[in-house]
Amino acid sequence: MAESRKEKREPLQEPSTGRKKSRSAGLWVVAAVAALGLALYAGLQLERTTVISEVSYQGLRFATGDEVDALFAPAVGLHPDSVRFITLIDSAKALPWIKEAGVRVEAGGRMVIDVEERTPLALLIQGSERAYVDEEGVRMPVRAGVSANVPLLHSFPATPMHERLEGEQFEYVRDFLKEVRQNDLAWITVSEVAWSQDEGVVALTQENGVKLLFGFGNYEEKLSHWRAFYNEVIREQGIGSFTSVDLRFRNQVVTRQG
Repeated sequence: MAESRKEKREPLQEPSTGRKKSRSAGLWVVAAVAALGLALYAGLQLERTTVISEVSYQGLRFATGDEVDALFAPAVGLHPDSVRFITLIDSAKALPWIKEAGVRVEAGGRMVIDVEERTPLALLIQGSERAYVDEEGVRMPVRAGVSANVPLLHSFPATPMHERLEGEQFEYVRDFLKEVRQNDLAWITVSEVAWSQDEGVVALTQENGVKLLFGFGNYEEKLSHWRAFYNEVIREQGIGSFTSVDLRFRNQVVTRQG
């Protein structure tokens, strides 16, 4: 008797979609690369055809537009690749008021000059000559219509403009003025500053011109003594009661009354 065979049939499976997904992802990658390539090509074409159309400045207050225009305006109409920006920046930093400068060219060809000006520490007074000076000893010319609220500084020349103030005497005065700038009471009470070979740093008050003697160094502590004396004595007796206040001595204030 013949044996009957039963065939076991496996259930049918759906075709795999992995290949289709892989093909779809590949098309997206190709499209993205093509779009990126077109964007880069368009950017390169724009860069090749862009010329500098105008110049604008940011951060100018004391430096004049004419000064910086003389340096940067000739770049208008030129391709950025043909402009020596490092040379222009160095030339700008050679101007008395400009401490740092940067250049960027925006879309459309506008060249922007970002300027950091020097911060005046005092106004030098020498006869009829006037010049601002910063903590590096750089002299800066006074500009009509714009001013800085800083103490007047005597005993040092206001010219020549291209030379820096240097030396131990200026360093003492500079250190004093830097401390004055950080001290709110000193900033509103100190009006003028001078140097004396015998007395060191000497200042006059804004009110009544009282002479303040600060000597040679240690100005932070001496200004704290001035604050204490001002709050405890001058507010009670009035500044007009004094002609001089000597703060050169440790933990001691010597006054002269008029």
